Formats: sequence, structure tokens, C-alpha cells
Amino acid sequence: MLGMSQPLLLLPESGGAWLKACYDAEKDVILMDEETQQKARSKFLQTYEGNMVVSGEGADIWYQRLWRSLEPAHYEEIIAQTQRYLLPLYRYHRSTQI
Repeated sequence: MLGMSQPLLLLPESGGAWLKACYDAEKDVILMDEETQQKARSKFLQTYEGNMVVSGEGADIWYQRLWRSLEPAHYEEIIAQTQRYLLPLYRYHRSTQI
């Protein structure tokens, strides 16, 4: 069971930035075209890495214990968990805003 036998790679801030960049609320779909996904990955990395003013989610010592660097397999797993856990919350939040 994921989360019990291995870590659940759910990064709410970085995953949320990815989701906001590629979710089309009108059509209720995640846009998977290459251009949109490049922009979404860029938003993810900006949030994960942070900048000189704001530390990123990747600076969290507990995430650093799970992986030394963000490998493509980690990124894919984070995106999969974002779709599984954050997308329903995002959809609900959007529906209550209308």
C-alpha cells in the first residue's frame, strides 16, 4: 500500500503549481499537450526550487531525505499522486467558487 510500504510522493505546493498550470476548468481536463506540459513543469520547478526570496518545497529536509535530486521518475510519481489526490480537491474548490 502506497504510503505504508513506500513514501507517498505528494508535494502539495509544487504539485498544485503544476495542476494550476495545466488544468482546464471549463473542459474539466488536464491539458497534456507538450507546450502546456512544459509550462506546467516550469511552474512545478519554480515552486520546488524556490528563489532568493522564498525557499522552495525541495528545501524541506524530509523531502531531501527521500531523494538527493529530483529525478524524472520522482517527477512522474509526484505528478501521478497530484492527479490522484489534489485534482479532486482542486475540482471541488473550483465548483464552490462558481
